[in-house]
Amino acid sequence: MNGSARVALFGAVASFVVGGVGVAVAAGTPPHVDVTQPHPQLYPESAQTSGEEGTVLVDVFVRENGKVGKYNVAQSSGFDDLDNAALQSVLNWRFVPATRDGDTVSDWAVVKVVYQLPHTPAQPSSPPG
Repeated sequence: MNGSARVALFGAVASFVVGGVGVAVAAGTPPHVDVTQPHPQLYPESAQTSGEEGTVLVDVFVRENGKVGKYNVAQSSGFDDLDNAALQSVLNWRFVPATRDGDTVSDWAVVKVVYQLPHTPAQPSSPPG
């Protein structure tokens, strides 16, 4: 595995928007990330070394079986490598499909992927003595 494709979970934070973007129907639920399954997030080593941080919004079409059918970047982080890593990560995640009137259906959702480097607290300076 090359450096740009390494899975680095320590520096990445992922959060999810669970609202579907389809038409709201009574007694239905939107698709969302299945948090009972692993959902590792790629954070390219080159992006970490360069200090790149940002948020990517990904539109995801979740099929009835919980797998991603279509996807695209809805809002860029401003960094191509982070946007591509977010897409690659989301493609490997499992989702809970939408339901309408008790039936499982395909629908769109938005996933928010946040890339944030770990920040170490500043060391207090010792008073001049």
